Amino acid sequence: MDLLLVGLNHKTASVEVREKIYYTLEETEKILPEIVYLFLKEGVLLSTCNRTELYGVLKSEEIKPEQLIDFLISKKEATGFVDPSHFYIMRSYDAIRHLLEVASGIDSMLIGDVQILGQVKDAYEVAVKCGVVGTLLHEVFHTAFRTGKRAKSETSISEGAVSVSYAAVELAEKIFADLSKKKGMLIGAGETAELTAKHLVAHGISELYIANRTIERAQKLAEQFNGKVIKLEEIPDKLAEVDIVISSVTVDNYILTFHQVKNAISKRGNKPILIIDIGVPRNVEPKIKDIENVFLEDIDSLESIAKSNYERRLNEIPKVQQIIDEELKKLIKWYEAHQVAPTIKLLRDRFEEIRRLEIEKYKNKFSPEDFEKVDALTKSLINKLLHTPTVNIRESSNGKPESERIKFIQFVRELFGLEQK
Repeated sequence: MDLLLVGLNHKTASVEVREKIYYTLEETEKILPEIVYLFLKEGVLLSTCNRTELYGVLKSEEIKPEQLIDFLISKKEATGFVDPSHFYIMRSYDAIRHLLEVASGIDSMLIGDVQILGQVKDAYEVAVKCGVVGTLLHEVFHTAFRTGKRAKSETSISEGAVSVSYAAVELAEKIFADLSKKKGMLIGAGETAELTAKHLVAHGISELYIANRTIERAQKLAEQFNGKVIKLEEIPDKLAEVDIVISSVTVDNYILTFHQVKNAISKRGNKPILIIDIGVPRNVEPKIKDIENVFLEDIDSLESIAKSNYERRLNEIPKVQQIIDEELKKLIKWYEAHQVAPTIKLLRDRFEEIRRLEIEKYKNKFSPEDFEKVDALTKSLINKLLHTPTVNIRESSNGKPESERIKFIQFVRELFGLEQK
């Protein structure tokens, strides 16, 4: 198989390097037709925050993978910063297996990444829009889509939060089910707190208050999450209004005390409240967890949840690999048949052409009724004569290394003087 892959990812390049070679979908739509015109028969360019990979079939043996790598680097004006050594080169079924691992989420920085399959589909659709997807890449990428879908539905590779921020959202959804009717409060503006708030907003939380010592930072986050800025001293009064509190500030004393939360619960009519303390040292008085209908989680418990889920995902990888093996076998079978089928058709067409030309010479020597009988008889003879060669061509091609299979098919074509038109 002539399929080629050149790419880099989180395993071979730092984020500083990856961002230099990242292509948006809009950029991909502009550059991909040029890449195909210069180097490829067909191609798909996949670019995400964790990888940039070009899949394609070279126009000729004279074109080298290094030329594609240099082109990708130069087009982003990243020469001198991104080095060819950051890239890997894969061919044939190794390239396909890699794509199936990407689509199923087991080659991601985050094992079981649920976004990557959609990103693979987006890359393929851009290539289709550009008119640069041929028969091979069409089949390869649809195999990848099927593999990713099976991995998600037949295994638990994407189940369970594997980050602290997402674990917090999972807890919130378990407690409240529907976040669209809930309010949240973000105390502090650290990275983990920000990511948690981002996930909460993505899951539809209706309102978000943001409190921080630096008002400018709070305002920036408020704009990002469509939230409302409050002062630190307003926190006790707002507690009764919110359902989820995420705290991550550096303080000498607890920013949330037992009495403050007890008071808020009373005002809430004992409606549940989830408090997530991801501050180090802790921001929330530990005995708050003894208050009825208060759910208190700290960074250790969230990390424990994330670690447990991550280990469970790792245990699912062999199941995903089995799905990949099954889908790869189907693709290999399709490819082998795809190579053999045109040759068999040419062989049958050649014999049919000879048969038709020969009986036409004697058409006037038979009555119409007798000519129909001769026509049917010669067709039957041709089918019987070609049955064994057809079966043998198919069976002799199966299981052979690709180089041997190509030689065998070429031999058949030369033996019978076949030329594909």
